[in-house]
Amino acid sequence: MIRGFRLWLLLALVAVPAQADQRLELLKHISAAGAPALTLKMLDQAQPTIDQDLYAWIAWEQERLAILAQWRQWNDLLIRVEGLPADVPEQFLQQAVTYKASAYLNLDQATAAREVLRTRLWRVDAGESAEYESWRQLVIESYLRDGRHEDARVAMLRFDQDFDNRDPEWQLLRARVLIETGRDDEALALLAGDESWQADLTRLLARLRAGDVDRAEVWRLVKTRSAADELDPEQRASLWGLGYHVAARMSPVDRVVALEALFRTGAESPLELFRIPVDRLWQAYTEYAELVGNRAELLLGDDAAWLDLAARSSKPTPVKARSLYALLLLRAADGETADRAAAGYMQTHGEIDAGERNLLDSLFNRSRAFSSARKIPPSIRYQLVDLALQSADIDEATRLMSGLETIPDGASRFDWQLRQSRVLILGGRYREGDAVLRNLISEYREPQVEATDRLLQVLFDLQTVGLHDEAIAHFNALLRLEVEARQRREILFWIGDSYRGLERYDHAALLYLQSAMLPGPDTMDPWGQTARYNAAESLQAAGLIDDARRIFVGLLRVTDDPARRAVLNHRIQQLWLNQGAR
Repeated sequence: MIRGFRLWLLLALVAVPAQADQRLELLKHISAAGAPALTLKMLDQAQPTIDQDLYAWIAWEQERLAILAQWRQWNDLLIRVEGLPADVPEQFLQQAVTYKASAYLNLDQATAAREVLRTRLWRVDAGESAEYESWRQLVIESYLRDGRHEDARVAMLRFDQDFDNRDPEWQLLRARVLIETGRDDEALALLAGDESWQADLTRLLARLRAGDVDRAEVWRLVKTRSAADELDPEQRASLWGLGYHVAARMSPVDRVVALEALFRTGAESPLELFRIPVDRLWQAYTEYAELVGNRAELLLGDDAAWLDLAARSSKPTPVKARSLYALLLLRAADGETADRAAAGYMQTHGEIDAGERNLLDSLFNRSRAFSSARKIPPSIRYQLVDLALQSADIDEATRLMSGLETIPDGASRFDWQLRQSRVLILGGRYREGDAVLRNLISEYREPQVEATDRLLQVLFDLQTVGLHDEAIAHFNALLRLEVEARQRREILFWIGDSYRGLERYDHAALLYLQSAMLPGPDTMDPWGQTARYNAAESLQAAGLIDDARRIFVGLLRVTDDPARRAVLNHRIQQLWLNQGAR
């Protein structure tokens, strides 16, 4: 089905030139549906060369840059812009400058962004460009990123002298500049009448900073609004970003609560005012832990006492326990204490749901405190590997697994090797993953149903990446063991799949039929029917038309479902027609 979809899509994308706009629209829909990688792949196949049709090439290239920006693939965007031919039309080069500067800003390279912009802004004809306003706004943003708030305000005043821009996004940027420079009343006046949720939260922050709203009232509002089911993740993240600003004026524990809630959303606010770096949470943990430790009269360096207090706090006050454990994670005198703190920290979360996964991902994969995977305590890295696999983030799982050689506490050698082989295979390190798997199966003496099922899952990964010979060898090794009858039947089927993948269709048909008939030669249960159908398809591919037709006819005799009967009749008719055409 997937192959058929790709073929249809490719045909749609290589249609006649008059349909270019429709093809681009189709790509936009596919990207918006959450498949930017597929979109870019199809774009590579469909985009005309620059020599074939310059302006058609530009139209497709504009869409490519928009997709890369939408999905925040900033490094790929920079590479693409840097590789643009020098002789493309000036208007397109100007658009590329805007994308390039935006990419640098989002990579926290504000100085580089300004250099790109100045090169254009200092040209005599800069004001004639359609991108001129955007460049001036990006300069203001670059100053804000660098913390040069007064420079941003001066640049904003000059912008307002030159342009009458009433765009809502520009008004929000102006309000941000005013708030950052302590002009909260001006920000409130600027946003008066704007009913958007972005303006609403920005006004609340300005009122909070101006001191004309009660902190407790805003704190209650954040907690109440954030609990609404209809909120999208960006709105919820923005609310808790506001919550952090409120908590900064309250207690250390409130800061921890607000920041944990923020990073559980797994989203980033579209408003820079409410984007909080995750290292602030490590800082909040530390500040709260130090307060708790001082109250308990604990001495810095007495790690055992801190661990004991954290353990006693775990159930009644998990936020306190996490803060104490986090302090030890950052400051423990030895690796053993850090590992114990890491294990304790994980236990405070209880069941790891989607929100906890987002929180852990931010804390350990997105922070400066743990910029290298090797700095993350092994007991947490093992769990992060599993979370990455659950999220299908193979690159992240491979990064985290690198350098982990010892078996984690509480895990069996079998579990560890299985996890290790899967990460290596999915991460593209096929030989290493296959070697671990071969060693694992060679030591697998007493098969258990659940363990064998888990082994089969990794063998499916081998098939997925096209390592069919290796998969067949491992499947056959399992068949030599006393595996359960159901699993033996399934393994025969999967071996057939691998032979089919190798285009050895006669072998595939033999294995499918063995799988179908394992309980008995006349078995026609659902599994047996599926295996027979696959056998018939393989026989057809092998050129054994009569055999294929006989199996399809046999399936037709035992099938009552009208839709399945229609499919089988169609396949039988195809075989007659194909054979008659020879």
